[in-house]
Amino acid sequence: MIEGRDIVCMSFVAWDEHWATPQQLMSRIAKHNRVLFVEQPISPMSLITGIRRRSNVWRQLRRWRSGVRRADDSLYLGAPPPILPFRSSKIVNRINGVILRRWLRAQTNKLGMHNPIFWNFQPAMPGLASAVDPSLVLFHCVDDFAAVPHWWQQQKAMRDREAESCREADVVVCTGRMLVDERRQYNANIHFVAEGADVPLFATAADEATAIPEDIADMPGKIIGYAGVIDFRLDVALLRYLAEREPHWSVALIGPIRGDAPGLAELRAMPNVRFFGNRPIEQLPAYLKALDVCMIPYVLNDFTHHIFPLKLYEYMAAGKPIAATAMAEMTPYDGEEMRIASSSEDFHAAVRDAVATDSPERRAARRAAAREHSWDHRAGEISDILSPMLEHAHATTLANSALRTELMAGN
Repeated sequence: MIEGRDIVCMSFVAWDEHWATPQQLMSRIAKHNRVLFVEQPISPMSLITGIRRRSNVWRQLRRWRSGVRRADDSLYLGAPPPILPFRSSKIVNRINGVILRRWLRAQTNKLGMHNPIFWNFQPAMPGLASAVDPSLVLFHCVDDFAAVPHWWQQQKAMRDREAESCREADVVVCTGRMLVDERRQYNANIHFVAEGADVPLFATAADEATAIPEDIADMPGKIIGYAGVIDFRLDVALLRYLAEREPHWSVALIGPIRGDAPGLAELRAMPNVRFFGNRPIEQLPAYLKALDVCMIPYVLNDFTHHIFPLKLYEYMAAGKPIAATAMAEMTPYDGEEMRIASSSEDFHAAVRDAVATDSPERRAARRAAAREHSWDHRAGEISDILSPMLEHAHATTLANSALRTELMAGN
């Protein structure tokens, strides 16, 4: 594990919203390093799109005005100033860059950060690293964001911005193999590091002491569930099909609802479907304990084919059988841990088979397999990639300093 470094992390999510890769990794990296976690920037569009709750947008605006807050001994959380919308535009991006660089420079100076690692999860805002005089720039790609089907997004412009983010980085890390293959043209120093899981936390789903929450314990029949963000990725038609074919079973959907999730009204009206809203990550194992099968029911498109779902190893750590749609990144995992389905009929059959064939032995095997995919392990993998680069950069700095000293002495 890298130690004793200053790190500036540009996140695509706020710290206390739905936990994703940035929070999982930085919460561990911060145990050995000092981290400034920069939350997702907001703009006037944030109040319109419905991607984030308006209350969260207003809260982040207040946090920006209050300044950087301390979450732990070595972890600082910063809400950046509001920026202009349509950030994929080149002109807008330049203006936003000026705003954010000025803010970043001020915050890192206040914290006394020197030559930090610039860890960038934001594909659409290249050029920010120069504000902090980084020792190393890492671009961490977790999704093909340009393929997100939002009306306000210019796909080509987004791809151009991400290409810049790749080129300016010293190293690129991707959570999917397809992401690696497509970005290698921009940076040869690129690595595949999959998503992980908080294995000790999710393993508590198997503990006798873990109580199933009352609001899910009363659901009748077999409970088939999904835990994650409810947005444009969710295959609502598939979920309706499943609920219609198994009227005596229950479908549980646990997670925050985004404004870009289509067709939820009909799903809400079904008597055996229940939405639970967002739950803190600490509560998720108790909810997963109630489920007979965990789902990854995503629509199949260019965006989801690049996804390596974070929840895969969380479900496995909980010991649960998994049914998923046939996303390209998921096909290598088709087997006892997860059943892959390419149609509604196949998905229904996969769920039924998962219910029929589950056993204590299989649950134990899934939990054992998940132990190799913890977030601690992922943080170690990335540290192993960065360490030799940091050592080389340090040696180069020392050599250049010695050369300058010799030249000055000679004069």
